[in-house]
Amino acid sequence: MDGNDSVEDRHAAALLGDSQYERIKLQRYSLFKLSLPRTLALQGLILAALALVLPLALSQPEPTRTLLGGDVLAAEPKFLFLGAYASAIELVGVLGVSYVAYRRLAADDVLSEREVHDLLAIEDAATHVSLVTGGAAVAVVHGFFLVGLAGDPLVGRFQTLVGRNPFEPGIIPVSVGGVAVAAAALAVLALGLSHLLRGRLAY
Repeated sequence: MDGNDSVEDRHAAALLGDSQYERIKLQRYSLFKLSLPRTLALQGLILAALALVLPLALSQPEPTRTLLGGDVLAAEPKFLFLGAYASAIELVGVLGVSYVAYRRLAADDVLSEREVHDLLAIEDAATHVSLVTGGAAVAVVHGFFLVGLAGDPLVGRFQTLVGRNPFEPGIIPVSVGGVAVAAAALAVLALGLSHLLRGRLAY
């Protein structure tokens, strides 16, 4: 109950406050009505989840390691392209949300209504793409590695079902180690920005 009261008090304060951005944001429809720091934190968590491809790859049984080429850190399975895609999406999302935060910190009190709506459009696009599309891509990557963890019988049935080996190298060289390191670095960036903005921007 206290948590709900706290959220309602924060909403009321924003609606009655001086920030035109916060008033319009709370009054308009949006699938994700999150604060900028919360959005950055969720983006960071998705990127941290993507970085878990490293321990997932290292945990693969021997038959799956063989399909990956033996050296799992340097492995470049086809499906890992989705991991690079997710990293790129999350980076765009982090940059979009960070731009909106910068504009608000620099000139929140003088933003026109048109400028507010433009910034909200950027925030919505960055949030939806990063949390929905990026999150789904990470889930698919994890799904492939979880299939690999099941070992030869399930991997063999999966290959028969799809008619190809998803663990063989793809056309675009994207390695497990590269994706994990990039995702971890971006996760630190997003979570750091979230921490920096917490307390400075209510929404």
